[in-house]
Amino acid sequence: MSHDNKKEDTTEEKRGRPLDLSRNKVILETTLELLAEKGYDSLTIEAVAVQAKVGKGTIYRRWSSKMELVIEAAMLANPIEISINGLNRNQDLRGQLIDLLSLLFMQDNKKYQKAMNAICNALNEQLDQGMRDAFYWSYRTVITSILQPHVTEYQLTDDDVELIADIGPALVMYNTIYARNQSNNKQYIERIVDKLMMPIVLKQV
Repeated sequence: MSHDNKKEDTTEEKRGRPLDLSRNKVILETTLELLAEKGYDSLTIEAVAVQAKVGKGTIYRRWSSKMELVIEAAMLANPIEISINGLNRNQDLRGQLIDLLSLLFMQDNKKYQKAMNAICNALNEQLDQGMRDAFYWSYRTVITSILQPHVTEYQLTDDDVELIADIGPALVMYNTIYARNQSNNKQYIERIVDKLMMPIVLKQV
């Protein structure tokens, strides 16, 4: 790292000026790259700092631990956040659910997939819980927004919404961990919606 970069990091911290959000993105993207390359256990804050060309203090000022950094990096590339803007809200509920799962399953980001595999393969209970919480609540927000206009029509309970919300993350993570070849199988996605999600909506279970 150059002397100028170190000096800039130190100056930023001493002055207490607002964090440069563009640096956040560089740091998080670098974390994903190194995570995909080295795995979670071998990833270090020092390596991220060197490759992102920032000081370690700059990273620790934003994230208190490697685990927090990795979780936020994973959520940065999270297909759920990307998918929400691609949904067609003018179609029926079944169509929206199929679209949501299609957007989740049909991501073709190899770096993200490798990084997620590295996280899934890490034997770290806190990381596992943190990822589940972050991923689940992100997904829950999206699917709740899809279901909310239909709550009265289908008399959906909180338990119904929770169960429907559980199905998506469970199958996405299962496919991520075991690398099942379902990423481009639209029929598989339609079966999930028709056999697992819509029966709950229509009270057929």
